[in-house]
Amino acid sequence: MGIESILTKIESWHDEMVACRRDLHKHAEPGWREYRTTAKIIKVLKENNIPFKYGHEIINPEFLWSYPTQDVLEAHQKRAIEQGADPEIIAEMKGFTGACAIIETGKPGKTIAIRFDIDCNDVNETTDPNHVPLQEGFASINPGCMHACGHDGHATMGLYTVLALNEIKDELCGTIKMIFQPAEEGVKGAQSIAEGGILDDVDIFLSSHLGMGYKTGELIGLTKDFLSTTKIDATFHGVASHAGMTPQEGRSAILAAASAALAMHTFCQDSRGASRINVGTIHGGTGRNVVPDKAVIQIETRGKTADIERNVYNRAMESIEGAAKMFGCTVETEIMGSASSADSDWALEPYINKAQARIPEITKYQPEDGFTGSEDATYLMAKVQEHGGLATYMGVGADIAAPHHNGKFNFDEKALVTNVKLHTAIVWEICNE
Repeated sequence: MGIESILTKIESWHDEMVACRRDLHKHAEPGWREYRTTAKIIKVLKENNIPFKYGHEIINPEFLWSYPTQDVLEAHQKRAIEQGADPEIIAEMKGFTGACAIIETGKPGKTIAIRFDIDCNDVNETTDPNHVPLQEGFASINPGCMHACGHDGHATMGLYTVLALNEIKDELCGTIKMIFQPAEEGVKGAQSIAEGGILDDVDIFLSSHLGMGYKTGELIGLTKDFLSTTKIDATFHGVASHAGMTPQEGRSAILAAASAALAMHTFCQDSRGASRINVGTIHGGTGRNVVPDKAVIQIETRGKTADIERNVYNRAMESIEGAAKMFGCTVETEIMGSASSADSDWALEPYINKAQARIPEITKYQPEDGFTGSEDATYLMAKVQEHGGLATYMGVGADIAAPHHNGKFNFDEKALVTNVKLHTAIVWEICNE
């Protein structure tokens, strides 16, 4: 078919991609519970005779951060079926979401992996009548679930990239693995895949994100400076007592939690590079006249390197333990998610540059830029880089209606075609250098 022919054909898929993205947006599903989303992806792979592995075949269950209880998982499976998921596919998933499509070209060559995340945010979508998804009838119907970061677009782009590469697999070489990753939000899902073995033979790893502050038509080929991060929940246990009659018999969990929050914010300075700490939520107590016996804080630590982040994390843990002891409380901590630091490999820039030059929708190309947030694709990047492979994370511009993770978020759907073209062309360039 040739690269130009498939790029032209991708343009003809625009309306299909928009319909797919809007269907996923309407039926948004949170991390580890993306049953309908995964079933939809698998259904298309089956219809096109594209080999794949289920999530349970590529996930290491020892790294299931913030994994829901069985009753929650079963409720979401039930909802997925009620909303149109194939019950047989749901059963075949064995309770796990995510998948990996595998294209074997039958010719020797590199093994390339491309990752697309598929989960939504824990956000209620706006009811503003000017919100396009509401106007067009594809706003989320699932309370507290919204694709407010573009992962509905990512899943769609991954699915159509698989279809495009499958059509030209006779012109490619090696093996292409397309990973549909659950639970990116809260950096919960990638480590389980990184430790699951699917990347052990991968030579080149690609991933990308829509928006990220870049406009429609813009492309960042290589991102760097991802911050290593750990997400922690700390639960303080005190002793309840009447606040007026017997306050001396109580042990305030809220005072312990508040003291920990104040103390740990003094420990994030590090001359070696950027570091962050944030106590994002604090909940506790049962009434104004009761010494509170329970309080929970949700914390995140970040650092430019794993060593810097680990230093911030350790100091935070010391603050938590010290505050609990000071107020006569006990405390339990649980890691809810994490991501490593990572930089993209410059050796991949020539392939990206050649690929983007074939795509007229890309009007501004920037080879490299920094990213001072966190993303759990870094675990996948690091896993490939550890055994000598190359990895990159790209920023594909898309105009957005509101910031990421905002209830009014929406993105320019023209970016769907651009991204599918981009990933298809990069793989073609790698295989045909």
